[in-house]
Amino acid sequence: MTDDLQEVYNEAAKSEIAQLVGFKVFKVIETSRRTYDWLAIHGLNVIKSVAQGADLEVAASDQGNTATYTQARKGGIVAITKDMRMFDLYDEIQSLVKNATQDAFEKIDQSLADVLLFGWSSSFSDVYGDTETNTTPDAQTLFYTAHTFGVSTSSATYRNQIRLISTGTENPKISRDAIVDMSVDAATYKDPEGMVRPYRVDKLLVAPSKFDIARRIVYSDGVQGTPNVDSNPLKGTMEVIQWERLQTRTGGTDTSAYWFGYDSKKVGDALKCIFAERPSLDAPDQVYKNKNWEYSIDFYYTIGRGHPASVRGSNASEA
Repeated sequence: MTDDLQEVYNEAAKSEIAQLVGFKVFKVIETSRRTYDWLAIHGLNVIKSVAQGADLEVAASDQGNTATYTQARKGGIVAITKDMRMFDLYDEIQSLVKNATQDAFEKIDQSLADVLLFGWSSSFSDVYGDTETNTTPDAQTLFYTAHTFGVSTSSATYRNQIRLISTGTENPKISRDAIVDMSVDAATYKDPEGMVRPYRVDKLLVAPSKFDIARRIVYSDGVQGTPNVDSNPLKGTMEVIQWERLQTRTGGTDTSAYWFGYDSKKVGDALKCIFAERPSLDAPDQVYKNKNWEYSIDFYYTIGRGHPASVRGSNASEA
């Protein structure tokens, strides 16, 4: 029985992991520690001109923001009853394990999507019913107009909330101009020393209802929505990714107009999914008085929010 159910679990888990968008956006990390400490060092002004025979300058370590992420256990029991075993109800048994496996991985994926969807809230009730703090290490919400670096020698700030530069409109609906302006903001990001350290937005995250318009804006040969023959400079610069969980966040709010962009090579500095133990199916240690065989699925993980400059968001309204 255990071998058969382990095979059902493995197949369901493999299928779920292949479809999880969150694992492709967040940097997935393994740790053996209960807490995971994160530190950012921004903009070291260390590379300088060196006179002949002179010593190289040693970097000053005025560090930036810090954070500590704590593991939380999630899990549940699949009870295989005496009746199921007595009457060979294998379809029911396998369906229980398959659905419990899907529930585990889909809740993980939803919890990752909610980090973005609640990115303008300091806290929210997550998919497990727990209160989740959703601020970055500078104590601001994930998407904000004036993030700080936590460096004592600088009062510089930066934004990662999307705006239309020409009008100053915050959180605009998805459009070609808004995508271009998001990319400009990211590309002109400056560290605390005033050095431009560009982020290159190469991924666009949208809900299913915005997938069509996003693809037309980014992939069309010409500029979308115009009758002229101008070439489309956005084509080939980014990938449009549909994430079904962006359509509605936990709690039922329609978030289908929200959209996000990120630098796939650097997004791990901002978004982390940290596992101390990945989901697994474990056989029962004993048969209980009711003669149920209780198989458990559990795991430990935490979500880390680091330096958020590599990810951009708009909680647009279609009103």
